[in-house]
Amino acid sequence: MSPEESPNVDVNRMPLKALGLRTGMALQTRRLVEGASKKESQFFGAIEGKGVMVGPMGPEGVNTELDDGEICVVRGFTGQYEFSFLSKVLQTFQKPFAYALLAYPAQVDARMVRQSMRTKTSWPTTVQTVAKDGQTGPGPLDATLVDISMHGAMIKAPSSLSTVGEMVTLGMTVTFDDEPVTLNVAASICHNNRSAADATYYVGLAFRNLTQHDKLVLNFVTQSPPQAVGETH
Repeated sequence: MSPEESPNVDVNRMPLKALGLRTGMALQTRRLVEGASKKESQFFGAIEGKGVMVGPMGPEGVNTELDDGEICVVRGFTGQYEFSFLSKVLQTFQKPFAYALLAYPAQVDARMVRQSMRTKTSWPTTVQTVAKDGQTGPGPLDATLVDISMHGAMIKAPSSLSTVGEMVTLGMTVTFDDEPVTLNVAASICHNNRSAADATYYVGLAFRNLTQHDKLVLNFVTQSPPQAVGETH
């Protein structure tokens, strides 16, 4: 398992605003009563010390399934932190859209899952396995970069590549200062799961032994629009 994604058993108390929640982030809300089910919800916004606005997921959502005065538990994942908090429903609204106003929590329970936020992508890349003796494995496979951070990435590949813990080389071409730069990064496989929709695999990678040049280019990649990345070779 990746150091970036390995569970940290320590749950910390921290301010809600430190999570960096953004409008539209997915949440789960559940009334704190016996038999209540989880409701897929989203974060609309918050005013520090005043309240937190949450509502049903999707444009068709018309009911928060929360009632004024009751207590609910809110859970979510920001991309870095898993978090949860208890809150009282101050008021529910139907217009101009359905949402509930929750009491602003003094602190939330949070657990860091990743060291840095990942940038969602859909970029062409290549991946090549590395034999245990350090020799290069079969020729590189075309894959799609699903997300990337300074510490790791997830790719969509035609196979599981290899077993968890084995090394691969991830390759991509980046337009950096108007010039193509080829980036080949060593990474270990953290997990590989077959897609439920098709025959592809989602493979989680943790970067290893990054050079200063690698870090510079990765910093550029994670802060840049998709046009910054071109076709891989």
